Amino acid sequence: MIFPIFVVMTLLEIYVLVSVGESIGGFSTILLVVITALIGSILLKQQGWSTMAKAQNAMANGQTPAFEMMEGVVILVSGVLLLTPGFITDGIGLLGLMPFSRVYFIDRILSKNAEKVFSQKNGPFIHKDQPNKTKDKNGTIDGEFWED
Repeated sequence: MIFPIFVVMTLLEIYVLVSVGESIGGFSTILLVVITALIGSILLKQQGWSTMAKAQNAMANGQTPAFEMMEGVVILVSGVLLLTPGFITDGIGLLGLMPFSRVYFIDRILSKNAEKVFSQKNGPFIHKDQPNKTKDKNGTIDGEFWED
């Protein structure tokens, strides 16, 4: 599934770069790609530190920074897209760095994948009582305890 997306995106990027290069010139196109990468890196740094501060604030308040961790993943993917030369990937990467669209991306990711994750029979969120050799027939677990 990911290979066809990779091929199509690469071909689209080449088409857009050639079209823009014919319109404004080759040097201007390269300069524009570099400028978008620089602007993206500045936004990436600012949004990354902002998300880190929100995660630290959530942990200081005794909350789990789950949403902030998801924001971090979207910011990471956006940074990779911004470093990839091209205008389409830069546009998607910039959308991932804007807080209002980042929430939309996280919502879409969770709505598509939450059911898959939580409905797996052998998934990490399903507790199964596996037989243990140290249990006896009454369910008592043998063990040792040391107090320092």
